[in-house]
Amino acid sequence: MARLTATEFKIQNYRNIDDSGWIPLETVTALVGRNESGKTALLKALHKFNPATPQPYVPQREFPRDRFTRDFRNASDWPVSSVKFSIDEDLRRTLAALTAPNDPPKFVLPTRFYDGSIRYKFEPELEEAEIAPDTVLTAIDSFSNGAMRLAAPAAEQEDTYAAIRKDLLEWAETARAQIAAHQNLKTPSGAAALKTVYAEARDKGRPETADLVQAFHAAITKPMSAAMVPPVVERVVREIEKHLPVFIYFENYGVLDSAIYLPRLLEDLQRTPADPKVRTIDAMFKHVRLTAAEIAELGRSQLQERRIRGEAETPEMIREDQEKMELRSIKLNSASNDITARFSAWWKQRRHSIRYHADGDFFRIWVADDRRPGTEIELESRSQGFQWFFSFYLVFLVESEEAHKEAILLLDEPGLHLHPTAQQELIAFFEELSQKNQLLYSTHSPFLIDGEHLHRVRPVTEDDSGHSRISVNGWPKDRDTIFPLQAAAGYAMVRGLFQHAKNVLVEGMSEYFYLHALSLLCRASGRTALPEDIYITPCGGTPMVAKIAALFLGQQVRPVVLLDGDQAARIQRDNLMKELYVGHDQQILMLDSVLGVPDCDIEDLLGEAVILPVLNTMLPQPLAITAADRVNSGVVKHIKAAAARNTIALPEGWKPETARLLAAEWSLKKPGDLPAAVLDRAATLFAEISKRF
Repeated sequence: MARLTATEFKIQNYRNIDDSGWIPLETVTALVGRNESGKTALLKALHKFNPATPQPYVPQREFPRDRFTRDFRNASDWPVSSVKFSIDEDLRRTLAALTAPNDPPKFVLPTRFYDGSIRYKFEPELEEAEIAPDTVLTAIDSFSNGAMRLAAPAAEQEDTYAAIRKDLLEWAETARAQIAAHQNLKTPSGAAALKTVYAEARDKGRPETADLVQAFHAAITKPMSAAMVPPVVERVVREIEKHLPVFIYFENYGVLDSAIYLPRLLEDLQRTPADPKVRTIDAMFKHVRLTAAEIAELGRSQLQERRIRGEAETPEMIREDQEKMELRSIKLNSASNDITARFSAWWKQRRHSIRYHADGDFFRIWVADDRRPGTEIELESRSQGFQWFFSFYLVFLVESEEAHKEAILLLDEPGLHLHPTAQQELIAFFEELSQKNQLLYSTHSPFLIDGEHLHRVRPVTEDDSGHSRISVNGWPKDRDTIFPLQAAAGYAMVRGLFQHAKNVLVEGMSEYFYLHALSLLCRASGRTALPEDIYITPCGGTPMVAKIAALFLGQQVRPVVLLDGDQAARIQRDNLMKELYVGHDQQILMLDSVLGVPDCDIEDLLGEAVILPVLNTMLPQPLAITAADRVNSGVVKHIKAAAARNTIALPEGWKPETARLLAAEWSLKKPGDLPAAVLDRAATLFAEISKRF
């Protein structure tokens, strides 16, 4: 389980991105936009936040060109990538020992700068316990008093003891001034002053003053030890750094070739190890615990070299060459069996057999499949989708294993060459990966957008000045950007038409978001949830319900219809019962009959206390509902009345946008974070829906 979970990130001062703003992250998040909109820039900047293999920022290539001459001076002045992580309870318990008596932080916000440095902020902020100088000053005063009372054991020693008393008192006065200059000794300068005073007191030790020095040391040892302990922020950061996830970035440019010239590869590994293709080849060897140098060396023939030089061969050389070639063959055969078994567990479309083969200085990858098991084809002759998947598999497994940390995966246009059905399978694969690894990917393909989780999508557009803009609180107006989202939603609906026997038609996206999210929370809390074989389909408004229902009925599927409790919903119910649902009135469920609230909307399932805080984030000023606004029944009517009274214009689409924001927020919460009454009402609704099938 990840100790740190990324909840949002921000990119600044990188290529065409001045400031992306905070971008929320889910377990799987999709960046959707046209080419050149800035998706790749976001991924590459985030990758260098904490890459599995070191890749520094290069200001002259990556700092915005239009500002470079004017603004860029010191790399340490310019932040690039910031990530907000939530800290899990196990790690918080560890941190509690470092922050006591204060509570440990819940979030950490590290920011990486162009010079590679990283600076940390915490929420809530860490408080450093101060060490007042009072205890040490009291100890110095006690030391002075003891020095003044230091008596000579005999009259003839009085002069000697007078000199000792004078020396001790002068030192005590100086020491007091050193310590009194610091209001807080828990600072580098305060700790240094304490250390100096402690050492100087030790130097005053002699038989006559031993008791004084010992008592002084005993009095200041505790505050000095506390002052010498590294600051709490420094200690917490050291612990956080142990768990900071690595970021693994993969793009199509890293796809493997099947023919690899080993001498050139060895040069490239020294010269350009970060090159995407070199990185993937290196991962291929590491995955089966081999190195390119080892394979090359085992293929080097002493006999051939001696023939070239015109020197005689010996039986010993023949035997050694034979053993080396045999060992190379055994290693490659073992590696081939290993990669075949492991890869088959990932790639579900067809079972493949992979063979690694070396011939002299050339290394090749051959692939056969279960359709033609005896026919091997070079890797580059397989489909581009297979090549991508195989290459990504190698990089991900090797780099996440090397880092020994939970990795966050960044995929740039994954599966671009896969068939649409395979792209849909890739979405399912992403869900599987996200059980252990958060995943962020870019795409412009509607088949790589999960139509059932549109709240995970972050549209990326380019404004008129050529700078990237990321939409978080709504969809952009750009038609090319929003098209894949529309297509994905439509595709999700069509799949419901032809594949799912149990469907619930709801009026709009608000119901869709709320029911999906609440069902997950109800299931997690042990309450009644929607069965997993029931699918929710939004119809785009009350007037569209009958039309969508007719499409389902045309496919011999009769969906349950969930309608609000308002007048428009009652008219729609009556129309359905006259024609399409004659004799099937039990398959039309009215929300007011479940909630017991007349003229209600889906928002009444949640209540004002849940809806208002999120809605207020979209308004120019906070909206407060009074008794005068509650004349009519229903949360939506209350909100509209309060907005009219305060002359606040509710933004277009505020209901589905509020639902989307709440669904995203709930995905990071535990069931106990929501009011029990809300979950109880949701469980009652889910039980009623299930009865209708």
